Amino acid sequence: MRKILRVCKKIFLNTSILLFLNGLMLGLSLYFKLESNYEDSLFSGLVDNVIETTNPSKNLDSFFIGAMGLTHTLEINRQNIFKNNKPRGLKADFLRPAVVDLMTGNGACGSYATVLARLLKSAGYKVRIAQMQVNGINGGHIVVEAKKRSGWIVLDPLVNQYFKKPDGSLASFKDVQQNWSYYKKQTQPNYIQSYNYSGVRYTNWNKIPYIGATVRSIIKIFIGEEKTNEIALRSYLLRKYHFFFLITATFYTISCVLLIMSLYRKKIRRVTELI
Repeated sequence: MRKILRVCKKIFLNTSILLFLNGLMLGLSLYFKLESNYEDSLFSGLVDNVIETTNPSKNLDSFFIGAMGLTHTLEINRQNIFKNNKPRGLKADFLRPAVVDLMTGNGACGSYATVLARLLKSAGYKVRIAQMQVNGINGGHIVVEAKKRSGWIVLDPLVNQYFKKPDGSLASFKDVQQNWSYYKKQTQPNYIQSYNYSGVRYTNWNKIPYIGATVRSIIKIFIGEEKTNEIALRSYLLRKYHFFFLITATFYTISCVLLIMSLYRKKIRRVTELI
């Protein structure tokens, strides 16, 4: 263990390596920042379009319905174009930012949900991506929940479906789940009835074996079972370019500090040798 630590110390205090890392992290952070700004401007434009066409100052629900309708229209057109031409590459296969879903619609309900959630987040609303249980299988369908002052509402951009409570306001996932016999009457003729809101999962904690379950257990100690089950990790990664910018900028700062320390150590060594 000590040998490994010595090797790591030599590597991370090597001026040449630190200079390389410094330049690499600076370049990556600038790239992610530029991409983040571009993506932000795209979704801000979508938000402006929805505001212009729905007049949310009079009826806020119309904004959510309009945002879902715009998402559905954009994505279904792009999905028809790209259905036989799935994009490949680092950006599409690994980074998978929201702009890839926006431009291709290649990902079915997951892409639709990502775009709508990203749009609503850009408008300043708290969102969470909900993995609906279908025929007993978690994640069989993906929908979006957004939070208003009065509580959560549920939107299904893939089929452009929303639900209204008896008082006319938008319903939540829990509302629909508890009274599906009432709300299924509001579904469209071609609606897939197996999407019946029988259950929901917000985060697949078992996706990363052992680690996910351990993290969930720790979080549960502090906030309890119910709130832990409502954590939607995907919702925190909607601005992936911004997320990667923060990571690379942090590593750039660390490499700068290490580089300064390395140069200072060299200077002290030279002075000592002269003495």
